[in-house]
Amino acid sequence: MQTLKHIGIIAHNTFRESIRDKILYNIVFLAIALTLFSIVLGEWSVFDRAYVIKSTTLSVMSLSGLLISIFVGISLVQKEIQRRTVLTLLSKPISRVTFIVGKYFGLLAVVTVHLAILTVIYYVMLFLTHADPAANLLIAIYLIFCEMAVVIAVALLFSSFSSTVLSALFTLGVYFAGHLSNQLLEQVRFASRMGEMGDTSTALFEKMAVVIHAVFPGLYRYNVTSYVVHGIALPDMYLFWNTLYAVGYVGVFLAVASWWFSRRDFL
Repeated sequence: MQTLKHIGIIAHNTFRESIRDKILYNIVFLAIALTLFSIVLGEWSVFDRAYVIKSTTLSVMSLSGLLISIFVGISLVQKEIQRRTVLTLLSKPISRVTFIVGKYFGLLAVVTVHLAILTVIYYVMLFLTHADPAANLLIAIYLIFCEMAVVIAVALLFSSFSSTVLSALFTLGVYFAGHLSNQLLEQVRFASRMGEMGDTSTALFEKMAVVIHAVFPGLYRYNVTSYVVHGIALPDMYLFWNTLYAVGYVGVFLAVASWWFSRRDFL
């Protein structure tokens, strides 16, 4: 119980510190502006206006959540180290695992509030433009939240042992690898079936694609915009299994981050 209390205190302080960050406000205001601009895009587009507004806004939610996770997330640990305040915190009866987990939930709360604000604006905008504010859009927003939960854990992992710039680059690399790994595997297998590569090259590239697909989190699973916008039903238990998938990766990344952070010497 004492550990949970410490996690809650660190998470609360992290949340309060993060919402005072100028970068956070810039990202939030930019996201709101792009969300409202989707109405204009819908009027200009040759496609259905409702489709453009819905798909564009969901993309803005995902992108802004990514920016917050990276540019705010990677600085959470680095700021404490640079200011030497980490020494004060760790001198108290607080473990380094508690410190990392508290930081994680603090930033996760920030992203949750951000997505909640955009969701309210999203539905108000859909209602005013008569663009069918269906409840199934909440499924896509929830999966964006799951995706950001994984990305935050990745950002904390890299920030626990690397510099700010490298942490941002590594996190972006994991993000893009997670979205493209499935396509890479499919393209390699397609090229193999078409005989476009030699047997040795095919085996090598296919093994590499399989490893990338297995190691990196499959963030492509959380992009269901085309499903919800067109009203296509997702497979049974899709939310349940992909929630467990996200929780599993978050647990692994936080465990590695805590282990690595515990090995660091700040003196």
